[in-house]
Amino acid sequence: MYRIWNGLTVVTPPLQLESLPPTSANSPPAQMDPPDRHGPPRKRDQVKGWLKKHLTGSTTPSPSLSPALSQTNLSKDQTPRPFPGTAAKAGAGVNVSLMCESPSTGHNFYEGVKTTLRAIERAADVFTPLKSTAAALLVICDTIDAYGKNREEFERLLKRVDVISSIMASWPKDASQGAEDRFNGLSRTLVDMQKLLTNKIDEDRSKLERAMLTAQDGQEVLKITREIELAMEIGLFEATATNERRTLQIVDNIGWIKDRFCIIEDTAGAQRNIEAAVEFLWKTELLNKLGNVNIGEYNNPKRGSECVPGTRLSLLSMLLAWAEVQLSPHLFWLNGLAGTGKTAVAKTLCSKLKERGLLGATHFCTVKESELRNVYLIIPTLAKILAQEHPKFGAALQQLLADDGACRNPTNMRLKDQYAKLILQPAEQAFRSDEVVVLCVDALDECDDKDAIEDFIAAILSQTPKTSIKFFLTSRPERALRQPFKKFDSTQHKSLRLHEIDAKDVHADIALFLDNCFKRNTEIYEQYQQSWPPPEIEKIAEYSGNLFIVASTAFKYITSSNGLCVHRFQQFIQRSSDLKSKGIDTLYHGILAEAFKDLEDDEATLVHSGLSLLITAQKPLSVHDYGALLGTTVQNVRGAFNALHSVVQIPEDGKNDATISIFHASFFDYITSEMLRAQRWAVIVSIAHSSTAEACFRIMGSLLHFGVSGAHTSYKSNDDQPMRLSISSELAYACTAWGEHVMYAGVNDHWQSKLRGFVSGPMVLYWLEALSVVRNVQYAYAILWRLSKILGPTELGILLSDVGDFAHNFQTPISHSVPHLYLSALPCYSAIKKPNQALFPEFTGVPKLHHRPLGGRHVLTVNGGHSTYSVAFSPDSKYFASGDGDYVVRIFNAQTGQMVVGPFKGHTGCVTSVAFSPDGKKIASGSLDKTVRVWDAQTAQPALEPLTGHTDKVNSVGFSPDGRYVVSGSDDETVRVWDAQTGQPAFDLSAIQTDAVKSVGFSPNGRYIIFGSADNTVQVWDTQTRQSALDPFTGHTDMVRSVAFSPDGRKIVSGSYDHTIRVWDAQTGLPVSDPFTGHTDCVWSVAFSPDGSHIVSGSFDGTVQVWDAQTGQPALDTFTGHTSWVYSVAFSPNGRHVISGSHDETIRVWDLQTSQAASDSGRGHTGAVNSVSFSPDGRYIVSGSYDKTVGVWDAQTGQPALDPYTGHSGSVQSVVFSPDGRHIVSGSGDHTIQVWDVQTGQVVLDPFRGHGHGVTSVAISPDGRQIVSGSFDKTVRVWDARTGKPALDPFTGHTRSVCSVAFSSDGWHIVSGSADKTARVWDVQTGQPTLGPFKGHSDWVRSVVFSPDGKHVASGSDDKTIQVWDTQTGQVAVGPFSGHTEFVLSESVAFSPDGRYILSGSEDRTVRVWNVQTGKAAFDPFVGHTDDIKSVVFSPDGSCVASGSRDKTVRVWKLPQALGARESQEHGFLHEYPKGAPGFKKIT
Repeated sequence: MYRIWNGLTVVTPPLQLESLPPTSANSPPAQMDPPDRHGPPRKRDQVKGWLKKHLTGSTTPSPSLSPALSQTNLSKDQTPRPFPGTAAKAGAGVNVSLMCESPSTGHNFYEGVKTTLRAIERAADVFTPLKSTAAALLVICDTIDAYGKNREEFERLLKRVDVISSIMASWPKDASQGAEDRFNGLSRTLVDMQKLLTNKIDEDRSKLERAMLTAQDGQEVLKITREIELAMEIGLFEATATNERRTLQIVDNIGWIKDRFCIIEDTAGAQRNIEAAVEFLWKTELLNKLGNVNIGEYNNPKRGSECVPGTRLSLLSMLLAWAEVQLSPHLFWLNGLAGTGKTAVAKTLCSKLKERGLLGATHFCTVKESELRNVYLIIPTLAKILAQEHPKFGAALQQLLADDGACRNPTNMRLKDQYAKLILQPAEQAFRSDEVVVLCVDALDECDDKDAIEDFIAAILSQTPKTSIKFFLTSRPERALRQPFKKFDSTQHKSLRLHEIDAKDVHADIALFLDNCFKRNTEIYEQYQQSWPPPEIEKIAEYSGNLFIVASTAFKYITSSNGLCVHRFQQFIQRSSDLKSKGIDTLYHGILAEAFKDLEDDEATLVHSGLSLLITAQKPLSVHDYGALLGTTVQNVRGAFNALHSVVQIPEDGKNDATISIFHASFFDYITSEMLRAQRWAVIVSIAHSSTAEACFRIMGSLLHFGVSGAHTSYKSNDDQPMRLSISSELAYACTAWGEHVMYAGVNDHWQSKLRGFVSGPMVLYWLEALSVVRNVQYAYAILWRLSKILGPTELGILLSDVGDFAHNFQTPISHSVPHLYLSALPCYSAIKKPNQALFPEFTGVPKLHHRPLGGRHVLTVNGGHSTYSVAFSPDSKYFASGDGDYVVRIFNAQTGQMVVGPFKGHTGCVTSVAFSPDGKKIASGSLDKTVRVWDAQTAQPALEPLTGHTDKVNSVGFSPDGRYVVSGSDDETVRVWDAQTGQPAFDLSAIQTDAVKSVGFSPNGRYIIFGSADNTVQVWDTQTRQSALDPFTGHTDMVRSVAFSPDGRKIVSGSYDHTIRVWDAQTGLPVSDPFTGHTDCVWSVAFSPDGSHIVSGSFDGTVQVWDAQTGQPALDTFTGHTSWVYSVAFSPNGRHVISGSHDETIRVWDLQTSQAASDSGRGHTGAVNSVSFSPDGRYIVSGSYDKTVGVWDAQTGQPALDPYTGHSGSVQSVVFSPDGRHIVSGSGDHTIQVWDVQTGQVVLDPFRGHGHGVTSVAISPDGRQIVSGSFDKTVRVWDARTGKPALDPFTGHTRSVCSVAFSSDGWHIVSGSADKTARVWDVQTGQPTLGPFKGHSDWVRSVVFSPDGKHVASGSDDKTIQVWDTQTGQVAVGPFSGHTEFVLSESVAFSPDGRYILSGSEDRTVRVWNVQTGKAAFDPFVGHTDDIKSVVFSPDGSCVASGSRDKTVRVWKLPQALGARESQEHGFLHEYPKGAPGFKKIT
């Protein structure tokens, strides 16, 4: 039955009294009922009397206990020890089993509990810890009772004391070792707490004096009381939490009474209310943004084990008390030296919190796993676990991830924002203010980024939760962790140094730990069973000091399978006694010395190589991987580590895919110590990394090859390939870790040579294939950029940077589908690369693209949609930032123009200035809204609150060279300097007297600040003296809009509204040359090149100019292209490019290194391409354009074969090669036809004149003797191709414009299509119609063509269809072919050479191929043109098609059916047609 009393429910099973002495009806009751009760005595009162008699020798029953005896089935060896005065009969088998029921905390109950405790304390033969426990509990209870307050807490305590007293009263002779261990620990803890408590409350004081205890003392008493309760719970109970209750049951070790006790506490209002109605699918794409770290939870066995039961009770109870109290600090930092047992404590605490329903989420960091040493993954992982465990939190988090643009990439957010948005905000919606949720992060010091660790702690300390969210952190006491705590009030956090806990307590816990461990070893236990515990345990405990890791390692060493454990156990201390120092290093020394003892040289080398790989591996590797990287077998790997099982975790035999790892980070510290260099096992980190890097390159060299991914088709993504893509685990590791190994080894000449060979050959592409398979293409550009930064602007450094750029710019296609590394990325890169950029090997079948340069040095245009007031390059030149008229900042890829970060939202006015910090991690911006903002460049989130103080618009911002400060200038006539870390003003520059400040900047050494102002002057101020360094520079006749220092700090440049640029001596303030003149409007922006040799300027005249800094003369032709004012210009840090931002809403990038003249506009068409045709041999393509020219192109390269043919005075509507390929015929809107010599580009005949309107179409007979033309004048004309004279009278019959004409393959017939919606077939000899008209289209017939066998005619129409007609009957043979969504235009229908397919182009911008027999589409539409398609044609061999478009381009597309016959098995996917993309080349 259950009774609830003050929030407590005590389970009382039915009483069974078979073991009670018989009572007669006439016997007096053992205890009288209270006066208000009637009836016979209760059975439980009889039990109390019997127990009182047998425990104290008195027949007076105690009213304090509420026992109930149940029938037992105990064997003889389970008979409890009798206490003095007990009258238990021999062999009776009576066990006093107490059941906890709902008592009152009145005097009787309390006295009964004390009576039991005193009986135990007086018993002579009781297990000693029981006596000390009972004595401590007596003092504790009396002390708290005497205090007279906190009655509810006292009642909770008494419930536990009552149960524990019952356990002790029934203690059997052969209690298990586990039970004894638990009481050992509990006894020590209670004695310590008793002392703490009695120090707070002097029992000799009067009640009045005790009542006058301070509130703080009272809280301390309450805290100690709760810690005592928790210590008892941890030691002897297992807790389970349900929705509204918490149940305490006796642990298994106390099995003789386990089933007799069950305390249930009503926790309504404190436990979670799980809302089943919340439908929460945590496996969504939104939560996947938080990463997939799933190996860091506390219950992962790889994270170590919990504390041995009975140890650390005092510490754990204190930690649980901190967790439970809502008003306690929201962060607890448990720190300690390596090996002090922090992780075991953390795991145990998490387990206890989980039992109580208080655990939110855990993340156990470790150097062994890359994802578990990344600080930026901690909070997202905790948030994801909370979302899984708490539906309401999950729903709130999911909504935030969906709605908040700042959370698009949570793992790259600032840590402060991660905590605020991923934890605190959802928690406010999900948890009540009184609901405690504890988050645990263990071993934070094992994370890589120490600055990030500091930011992580600061993020938690600086934001106090509105709910009872708490953080428990453990780490070594390193500086990165200590520093943040110094900056915050101690009330916000609590900490404890684990290595400073009372040594005797730690010693006792270590002894108990060792006792527990060695007892599990059969050989040792059987040897000492009769005298357990043996003295060696105490000696090993003394040897271990306060380091659990020493004890643990000693145990592993002694019991290792490769030694005689009993011998080692006995000799361990003797061997160590002559060593000068004790501790973990000494122990490691002994283990390794023995491991290397008597090894052959090759064996020692293998063991050392294994240790080197163990130390350098970027993640735990499997036994198999060790074998592959070390170039040996798994058996040899296991043999090498055989003697190291005490320090290295080796998987069981047969589990070669399981990982090898070190047990503790202290082993890494030891084996890499410089003090150890003389030892055979010493690992020199740089040499070890070099060896591992060599192993990685060896594996890549042997396993990487073309098609290593296993991809079969370019039509499908990696995920949708016919067979799952995979590579071996050793290759995956080598491909994703070699870079770090090379960096840590040092990029010396050897590695530079190796890197040059790697990135210069095909191997780098095969590497990218492998990275695509393992979904880690980003590793390529990240590591190559890091290496290039180490090498600097060397040839190799630039090469690595270029290859990194390639991987970065084409990450999307490479990641999506491996074949598109070759089919998309390489062709596009080859088309746009500069001559001095990295060159990749060519592959047969790889498409080639050709593009028309934008003209001159202009290489990129970005349309921002709003005026761009400021632009700035990132320090690595790979990105640029813009400040725009729509109040935002954006970051773009400098090669592709794609926005990669942003928009950065927060300003409420136009952004007038942007600047990158020197490390590229932050961006400063100034705005018309009078504020300066500092942003995180990776996340687009504010790094600081807005910097406020200016009272007018901010015109200019800049970082100091060391990144510590931000300077700003404003129309409020002030210059301000801000601390970039805090956002607070750094310098007082109020002494500056000036007009509106238009431009500011730091000198290269950071000492001086320069500014230009509306008073027409330039000023330089000393930040150390806060005074002007020189008199104002005068000379400009209008306001100075822009200023900048030269890179060496010796010169200053300024640009002014007076249309000039001036260069000044920074030491004297005098001009060094005459003003630079040339701009015709105000100069808004100026900047020095990185080497100081050039100056760039941007002006309101819409131009950008690069000047020689020495002579003041233009160094290059003026950059033109902007259509409005140029607000901002900048050099890229690598000196290769200039960027400009304009009022015309564009950003333009200009190439400074190209040799192309600025006036060269390229040789592509500048108007729509109306007609295209192949030469008979397929080598050339001719095109006719609206720009009045005829172009001839090399069909293989896409380059112009000849200069454009000029001569027509109207658009060229139609072009065709003669059958011998020597001539080209063109028809034009100027009413004429012309014949050109292909080689010379010269006209060979006078223009053919006769049409009364523009010529729409021309064709040449198969024998080359006749030319036919159609015109807007409604006629068809046939000409003698040799003379240019009419061969026949005009063919008349069409009632509207003739749009298209064509010869039959035998030359006897001509077909024409007209705006009158008909097609007609004419006899070439007579000019008379032979059939027709063909009627069926409902709109203009734009295009007509004969089939190769002459039996059919295909027609395309404005009605969006194609029809095939029988030339014998004039009836529709096949069709209509429907699919196009817009008009099928002139010259946009063609038969394939074999007559099986029809090609069509349309205003819908697609090219389509149709099966002539079925009228169905043969392939997916070819997509690529950006405007109407005017003309299409098959190549003579039918392998590809060409198309001309209003978008001014010609495109050539490979056809899949033509490639199928010659497909290569080796490079299979290279010969596939990539649907929906240009298959071969683009000609412009």
